[in-house]
Amino acid sequence: MKLKTYTANSMAQALAEVKKDLGKDAVILHTRVHKAGAVMGIGGRQVVEITASDQAAARRPAASQVPTRAEASSFSPTRFQSVRTEPLAPAVVETKPVSSPVPLAVRVEPAPVDAEGLASLREDLAAIKRLVGQALANASGKAAGPAPDMPVALSDLYTRLREDGLRPEIADAIASGVRDELSAAELSDPDVARSAVVRHVGNRIQTVGVVSKAGLQPDNRPLTIALVGPTGVGKTTTIAKLAAAYKLRLGKRVGLVTCDTYRIAAVEQLRTYAGIISIPLKVAISHEEVAEACRSLHDCDVIILDTPGRSQHDSARLDELAACVDAARPHETHLVLSASVAEGVLGRAAELFTRVKPDRLVITKLDEAVQFAPIVNLAGRTGLRLSFVTTGQEVPDHIELASAARLASLVVDGRAALERSEAVHA
Repeated sequence: MKLKTYTANSMAQALAEVKKDLGKDAVILHTRVHKAGAVMGIGGRQVVEITASDQAAARRPAASQVPTRAEASSFSPTRFQSVRTEPLAPAVVETKPVSSPVPLAVRVEPAPVDAEGLASLREDLAAIKRLVGQALANASGKAAGPAPDMPVALSDLYTRLREDGLRPEIADAIASGVRDELSAAELSDPDVARSAVVRHVGNRIQTVGVVSKAGLQPDNRPLTIALVGPTGVGKTTTIAKLAAAYKLRLGKRVGLVTCDTYRIAAVEQLRTYAGIISIPLKVAISHEEVAEACRSLHDCDVIILDTPGRSQHDSARLDELAACVDAARPHETHLVLSASVAEGVLGRAAELFTRVKPDRLVITKLDEAVQFAPIVNLAGRTGLRLSFVTTGQEVPDHIELASAARLASLVVDGRAALERSEAVHA
């Protein structure tokens, strides 16, 4: 091959020299810009250097410059077609200046041979994505992601559960159970996999499932219900909803007792609710007065006790609360917690309120929750059955019996499920 090198002050001048000497079909093989006359990098002038050849010579590459089929195929992934081994057509000098070198190359266009190859490629890419996600999670100190060989539909659901805050051991157990239960074909169906995951999540939520029957209980006293919990979880509003449900929907005689005389306007708030639905309200300052107030409402079908909110860090106040609840001798003690607070706060509150001996759990403010999986974590941690959930401030509409299936759907589908679902009122 006949090669010639041309040097000029600019690219345009160099190209003009190439065209003049080799013709308009000359082939540019290399370009370089450097300084001429510089001493240790100082001074000198910038020059452009072009190495070129005529087109006829460039189209006759030496055998050593063309890759063999075996060499070209080494670039091809499994199940992919072999690459083309022809060199690209030589670049031809145009009338416009060229601003960068024109390299010689081999065109490589790997593509799946058939639909099976394409499906296999997608599976491989999904596996790589999961492996990268797992590696990043491990590097950041977070819990490991799904197993690399987990089916895509189940892997997506697993990731969604973990992102919503479900504890890793629970998410792992659910994924394992679903995988053992479904066939490979069922696992590849997103709808079937989702239904199975919702069912397994729901199995981990124990609920009461019924509204307690009002009226005289075996001890010959009216059904007595106490609500306890930290400050700001919505106990008073929940009591108003329960009272209205028993009175207006079930037609029962309801009496209210409050010993929440610490919070400003708490008594007036409950008195307003009691006045609206025409039920008696008793205010008690001490646990002795609580017992007397409950006795005075013996002709009611249901007595609901409102207690002052207590910080889970205030042990002395919690002991006072326990004494107040014991004086009422409730048949049910519901621990009220808000879904809108962090899981760590929920867990700590549930742990310290055990001294009040709650036997049921009410979750409020579902409409304000960012994550729903902590409810599953909390249910497993406390062992308490869920009795009611609340979804807003309206009395008595925004309260319903806790449903494991509904809560599981919220965990898996997020807020979209909350907006779609129809409330089942207590």
